Amino acid sequence: PFEYPRRRAKAVRRHAAAAGTTASPGEDTRKGITQRRSTATALDFVTPPEIDFADTDEQADQDKSAHKQFEWMKAWYPVHVLDCMDPGRPHKTQLMGLNIVIWNDGPTVDGKKVLGEWKVFEDACPHRQAPLSEGRVEDDGSLLCSYHAWRFNGKGDLTDLPYSPEHLKEKHMCSCRAKCKVYPTRVEDGLLFVWPDTTPLGIVESAAKEPPLIEELHDPELSKKWIKFPVNLRDLELGWDVFFENAMDPSHFLVAHHNITGNRYTDPKWFAMKPWRPLDTDGGVAVRGIPGVFDFRPPCLVKNQQDGGVIFAIYNTPTTPGHCRHIGFLVLDTETLAGDSGVVDKKSVELFTGPVPVWLQHLLTSFFLHQDAVLLHHQEQNFRDRGFLAQKGTEKQFKEVSYTPNEVDIGSIQFRRWLRTRAGGGVPWKCDPTLPPRLMTNEKIFDVWNSHTKNCQCCKEAYGNINLLKNASYASAFG
Repeated sequence: PFEYPRRRAKAVRRHAAAAGTTASPGEDTRKGITQRRSTATALDFVTPPEIDFADTDEQADQDKSAHKQFEWMKAWYPVHVLDCMDPGRPHKTQLMGLNIVIWNDGPTVDGKKVLGEWKVFEDACPHRQAPLSEGRVEDDGSLLCSYHAWRFNGKGDLTDLPYSPEHLKEKHMCSCRAKCKVYPTRVEDGLLFVWPDTTPLGIVESAAKEPPLIEELHDPELSKKWIKFPVNLRDLELGWDVFFENAMDPSHFLVAHHNITGNRYTDPKWFAMKPWRPLDTDGGVAVRGIPGVFDFRPPCLVKNQQDGGVIFAIYNTPTTPGHCRHIGFLVLDTETLAGDSGVVDKKSVELFTGPVPVWLQHLLTSFFLHQDAVLLHHQEQNFRDRGFLAQKGTEKQFKEVSYTPNEVDIGSIQFRRWLRTRAGGGVPWKCDPTLPPRLMTNEKIFDVWNSHTKNCQCCKEAYGNINLLKNASYASAFG
């Protein structure tokens, strides 16, 4: 819902005024770009010579030991959206190759579920490793393994062992081998975050570290005017690193998202993108240009803050090799949007924030994601075919399989540098790190049911209602 051409045109008028020239408010975007270039000398916006940024990094050949390395297991990752989860059943997902199950330990009273705390366990019963995600959340708020009816409370303790004799039951249930592995969790901004380190030290460290958040929602003053709009979730057929390389690239919006955020035939033009914050192991990296600030905060957030009171919160969690879970939402400054910023297409924003059902908002977001999901899936496969993988021991590096001569690529390049020099080269998977084979059709990439609907109670309920209406219409037609 953002019109970069309008943003550029308004920026041109501001720069033109600063340079002592004029730019008519009625000029179209392409004239605005011409005007901008005509004043570039005074504004120091001269189009740079062709430079391969991948070859100018003074740290490119440094040994990784020269930098503190990011600790992947000692970080918070968003794994689900609270409003999307049905508290009456367990939910299966993955984190860095770890199989986990999410469930709510609240009891059911008079047929109604009372919300308790959201819990995350290893998705394996300690009995014989059957998946707890195939179990049930019982009326007392316990998690029942559907294989042999072992029950667990929210702390992971075994509370019922039906096949043990009474005189041995207490002894068997108290064994440390009967306890589930429980992951630390936090709820922030409607998201459930998980900390993958379950060691005693890791649990202590989790309490002292904050997850990456949008600070405008937590500042006592700013939160009065910044509001968050519905959160969407989508499992994607592409890797965590490819997703964030894309999220740090503003130039693709005008082309890949044709007719939503730009026109691929008329809008692409040179614009400046500069480093905004240097590489830092725990702080990530940020770049800035006319499309705003693109701020990568390890390990799971790109905050894109634009002029005109708009923030894109782009979360992404590594699930398994070649797959990731994207969670995103809009944050809007109501005071700025109330005026004529010239940056935000208000009619498009209203489509996502107005009186539109949540399920329809989620559906519209899927259309946006579909526009580059195919490109990114095959980009990752092409990288692999050419010898580059985001992991230790990769045969080639990113700069050897890509040609990035323009300044607009700097966000993607800086992210790849962070990953290579500050984070061990890639996600330290807790499963087989082999990238799955290339999909030869787009059916799985566009499969909204398996990638979203089955994991979202709002959309699942809407899907059921639509089917009821469809069946009713068939019955009335033949009645």
